Amino acid sequence: MAYETGTATDIGDLVDKLFTFATGLSTTPWTEDELDIVSKLQGTLSLNDCVVTFRWDSTVETDLGLYQSLGWVTASAAHEMTDDAGGGDTSMPVSVGRRVNFESTGPYTAYHFFAGEGSTPYIYVVVEVSSGIFRHFGFGNLEKFGTWTGGEFVYGHYWYQADPDNTVANSHSFLLDGMNNDTTTCATMHAEGLPNQAVAEKWVAFSSRSATAGTDTSGENRRTVYGGSRCGTWGYYLAALRYSSPNAFKPLIPITVFSLNLDQAPDDWYWLGQMPDISIVNMHAFTAGQEVTVGSDTWMVFPWVRKRYEQDNNEESGNAGVAYKKVT
Repeated sequence: MAYETGTATDIGDLVDKLFTFATGLSTTPWTEDELDIVSKLQGTLSLNDCVVTFRWDSTVETDLGLYQSLGWVTASAAHEMTDDAGGGDTSMPVSVGRRVNFESTGPYTAYHFFAGEGSTPYIYVVVEVSSGIFRHFGFGNLEKFGTWTGGEFVYGHYWYQADPDNTVANSHSFLLDGMNNDTTTCATMHAEGLPNQAVAEKWVAFSSRSATAGTDTSGENRRTVYGGSRCGTWGYYLAALRYSSPNAFKPLIPITVFSLNLDQAPDDWYWLGQMPDISIVNMHAFTAGQEVTVGSDTWMVFPWVRKRYEQDNNEESGNAGVAYKKVT
């Protein structure tokens, strides 16, 4: 795996440095299909069937749009790539759809790039927008269980500004998120051959059971999948566990993904897999950016948005944290 940190002046500079990092990986480099940070303000990275396009605006440069597809088309708009997953904003500036709402034009205090190579490649990005306030986004491949086709995912980070101090608000979208009620901002994943899936369907969306999954750009239905960072049995029951210094207990909770088949009785749940090298963690005993050793592995811990709990209508996420594997 690979790691890089630095600073970025604005979204364009962040994307430029991300592309340099991704294409320069030694074992599993990504392909730069396009990158224009001057006029088009759009770029595409791809690795096999994981294709992610970035788009932003120079006049209101606070939001970074993310689009997922199965192929890149020369000179096309971000939402017009091959088999687009849907949910992307088609207007400028980017103000709806899947995106990272930095709420700032920069400069950004720091960025952290984490890359996994080999059979389940991924790139995770953490941006410290300003001191102590964070955003997360990423793309890559699920550690799959089963024989279904796909596993490539893309997620942004939309933190709902009308309810910024409520960590469990269903208007937020965070990592692979089974609590999100807005299927325009949600993460998507390529999936074909699931038990309850039509032949023409290629995408699933991460959303709550009370929301519809929407459609891809071609109009095909997307199936809902569950679990993820803010939902699912493991997170629900285990994420409150804290670090214990007497026995060095450091609970790292995997981010798992499930599919539900409602076409039979009783309903059937299918474990699809989990995100590689990332976990939910209680930050009670940790500070932002702290390195934590578990066996031979080194992890870095960050808050979801800010380690703080004052309930004063400002961005905060209590002790909810994310741990990224840095070194094995």
